[in-house]
Amino acid sequence: MIRFLCLSLLVLWQCSPNRQTETYRFDQIIVTKFPGNPPPAFPQSFFPEKSTFIQSSEFKTSHIHTKEAFLLLETPESWEEVQKRIDFRVNQGDWKLIEKNSNEKEVSYLLEGFIKKSLSIYLTKHENTNQIRFYFKKHSSY
Repeated sequence: MIRFLCLSLLVLWQCSPNRQTETYRFDQIIVTKFPGNPPPAFPQSFFPEKSTFIQSSEFKTSHIHTKEAFLLLETPESWEEVQKRIDFRVNQGDWKLIEKNSNEKEVSYLLEGFIKKSLSIYLTKHENTNQIRFYFKKHSSY
C-alpha cells in the first residue's frame, strides 16, 4: 500500500513542470520532489559534481536510521566521466562490487557495504544528460 502511494505521487510529479522542492511525509516515509540535498544514506562521493536532484524517498526505522532510500539525479557530465567516477569510487574499498552489467544505453552496479548494506546504481544515457538512480537498503537492524 505504501509503495503504491509513493509510486502514485511520483507519477503525479512527472506531470508537473514546477521545479520547486516539495516534501511529503507519511509516518516513516519521506518523499521529495527536487530535493535540495540527497538522503544521507547515499555516499555523496558517487555523485557527479554537476547534478540536479530530481526525486528522492526514504523509509526510516527510527528518527535517524534509514532502512531504504531512493534517489534520481540528472547530470550533464559525459557518460564516460560518470562511469569513471563510479568505478573509481568502487575501487576505494568500502563498497564491494558484486555485479556490473552494461549495454550501450545503461550500466548497472550492485554493491555491498559494511554491516549488511546494499547499493544499486543505474546510469542511463539520454541525448543531452545522463540520469542516475540510486537504491539503498540496510539489511540489518544495526
